[in-house]
Amino acid sequence: MSLFEDLIRTKIAELEELKKNLLVNIETRIRKDADAALNKYTELVTNLESEVTLERERILYDATVNARKRIAETYEELLKDLVNSLYEEVDKIRGSERYVKFLTSLIESATAYIQSREVVIYTSPKDRGVVEAIARNMGLTGLVNEKDIRGGVIVASKDGSIVVDYTLESIIQNKLEEIKHLLYLETQ
Repeated sequence: MSLFEDLIRTKIAELEELKKNLLVNIETRIRKDADAALNKYTELVTNLESEVTLERERILYDATVNARKRIAETYEELLKDLVNSLYEEVDKIRGSERYVKFLTSLIESATAYIQSREVVIYTSPKDRGVVEAIARNMGLTGLVNEKDIRGGVIVASKDGSIVVDYTLESIIQNKLEEIKHLLYLETQ
């Protein structure tokens, strides 16, 4: 063999080795590029899934808050309607025996608390005549004055040191939490 043939064979062997390595290098490079692209898109998909999950949770939270707000508003409307219907019912029965007994029991309870027969009674202008008659029948002395209230009475000691508020407004206000609780239980 000649030197020339040896050189050619060596170069051919080198080229074949280079060709073999080139295929491995190209394959490795393609795999790296494919892995990088896959990782990039996997991360992008993961980020999008996270954003979608966050947006879904935000929408659900907003819907829950709005629903609770509407429920609370509905409860408030129901309470308002209930209170108004109570006032209307009192207006309907005002002057009836049942209402007179109610006022009598309020005045008896207040005078027992005050421990005096000498009192000042404040009442609605609509109830003044009835309250004056009740006070006379009970042997109370003092004044019966009109006050801007919806019903019931305010009974005070003559010197004003003790005041018992039995107005419809205060009675309803004192029962409001109980009414709210009952209303809530009824709607469950």
